Amino acid sequence: MKITTACTMDCGDACSLVVDTEKKTVRGNPKHPFTKGFCCKKGGRYFERIGSEDRITEPLVRRGSGFEPVSWDEAMALVADKLDAARSVPESILHIHGHGYRGILGKASTVFFEKLGASTHYGCLCDDTGIEACIRDFGVLNHNDPEDILNADRVVNWGRDMTRCSIHQLALVQKARKNGTEVLTISPGGDGTPEFSDVNVMIRPGTDRFLAAAVLKLFLEAGDLNPWVLTRTANWPALRGLVDGLKFRDLCAACEVPARDAEMVYEWYADRGAVATVMGWGLQRHVYGGENVRFINAVAMVSGQIGIRGGGSYFNISSGRNLGDWSHLVEGGVPAGERRRLLLQDLGAELAKADPPVDFVWIDGHNVVNQIPDGLALADALAAPFVVAVEAVMNDTAMRADVILPPALMFEREDVLGSFVHNYVNRCAEVVPPRGNARHDFDIMAELGARLRRPVRFPDRERCLREGLKAANISWDELEENGFARVNHPVVAFEDLVFGHLDGLYRFPEALHPEPPRDPDYPLQLLTLVRGESLHSQIPEQNMRGVPTVWISKQNPAFGGLNPAMDVYLTTDLGAMQVRVETVEDLHPRTVIMRRGGWMKYGHGANAIIAPSVTDMAHGTAYYSQSCRLENR
Repeated sequence: MKITTACTMDCGDACSLVVDTEKKTVRGNPKHPFTKGFCCKKGGRYFERIGSEDRITEPLVRRGSGFEPVSWDEAMALVADKLDAARSVPESILHIHGHGYRGILGKASTVFFEKLGASTHYGCLCDDTGIEACIRDFGVLNHNDPEDILNADRVVNWGRDMTRCSIHQLALVQKARKNGTEVLTISPGGDGTPEFSDVNVMIRPGTDRFLAAAVLKLFLEAGDLNPWVLTRTANWPALRGLVDGLKFRDLCAACEVPARDAEMVYEWYADRGAVATVMGWGLQRHVYGGENVRFINAVAMVSGQIGIRGGGSYFNISSGRNLGDWSHLVEGGVPAGERRRLLLQDLGAELAKADPPVDFVWIDGHNVVNQIPDGLALADALAAPFVVAVEAVMNDTAMRADVILPPALMFEREDVLGSFVHNYVNRCAEVVPPRGNARHDFDIMAELGARLRRPVRFPDRERCLREGLKAANISWDELEENGFARVNHPVVAFEDLVFGHLDGLYRFPEALHPEPPRDPDYPLQLLTLVRGESLHSQIPEQNMRGVPTVWISKQNPAFGGLNPAMDVYLTTDLGAMQVRVETVEDLHPRTVIMRRGGWMKYGHGANAIIAPSVTDMAHGTAYYSQSCRLENR
């Protein structure tokens, strides 16, 4: 039987899928206007994850140094008893939820712990810094429809490796190129961008704001400015004064881009025709990541490329903007109030100093020990409280739990979700029953709430789904029948140069901070980039045997000094891990690339040696500002 469902993984493409339940095959839905009949290999191989021999399919309780299987009744009774004991001090309960599971019903645990007044976390591991930057500029998070890139004469891609993170955007770019659109990519290199680029410009990681400022400097010197565009801004004199005081050569030196390449980027924006600007989801993972995004937006605005067909600046949109809330349907709990918040990317230290201490931790949708910086500190901190992990495999987080509850996975549970790239809402139908004794996350929360001495009572799933669809006036019946629905947003964002701020005007950045100096003891820069074959830490265990690989250029200062007959270690001020070194062409000479998500228990987790560091906006995580060195031991 072929059933239409959708991918719920943390990916902006949010594919609509057709699953053959007999043959266990997955393909993109040919009727979906964005998915267009194909999907990535992560989704195409998802039955391997469902059927993996390493999957946990029944509740486990820690007994001594190991785990023993128990019934759901025994596991839930234990968890409810521990949670009831902690409820007298709501701050002693901590809920940690990630984007490993998204959707209307995926909010169940968040709603549940809000009702308890539990502690939560703030800070972001991915895109909030760039989101905040765009909101400061435009007043609202929006961009042109993805299909509008087909109307661009030129595309300037600031570091998005579409070969690994968005194959449907890649397909649009490739189609545009066949129609004559040219693509210029700016990145540190070592990625898949040459595959879809006509020109590549190499840049020092994290310094895109200086290249953008150099382009703005050239616009000022040429006097090539559109007066109408500038009247739609609130603070043009401030940006002009800032850029006037900067020297073009100094800006090029700061980003380590030759002057001729910076001039070429200016020419791409200054020439006739529409220019679409696409930003990668790594620009914001630096100490001044927000500034990187804001200065790139400023180039798009000053060059007259905002609010036009074929132009625009693409970062992302909110995957939840077309979905509504159903928390008001839940009965019980405490009135909404101020909750204690702990900084996510330094959670180990936050737990160690928490007062009152955290006694109960619930973790779902998040391999948090693996994903945050200094994961070993968090692993140690989780030894004190009672920890429940809703997890399907024995990863770095599950190993620290006292109780592991097995969730139903994608294809085994129903939900509805949106995208942070396109404007379609997809139905994620249950196409196969949950394996073993795994359960839908929503049902887990509903049962736990009913077991508490002061119950928290959930409505049924369908009522929550229908309530969540009201915000965009989406028909549940239509969604059931078609598998997806489009929510109408303007094809061209900010078409009349009316922005989301109260006065309707655009805002430019007013400061340009210098890049922190290189540490002579750790002269290289570590980039933990996305993988092509798996998403974050959802990696088959058999793929993590042996020593992990890092990639460097032959021009890297460490290359000539390493003895290939000796072990090589990637070292930071937080620790060291053994690695295998390979070389790659066209990579910035001070850059070390390691693919993200490897598990610490196999010696593959780079986050164990990345120090907690906060970006300039929205408490993002500056993973890519981590300095390092390579050495023999």
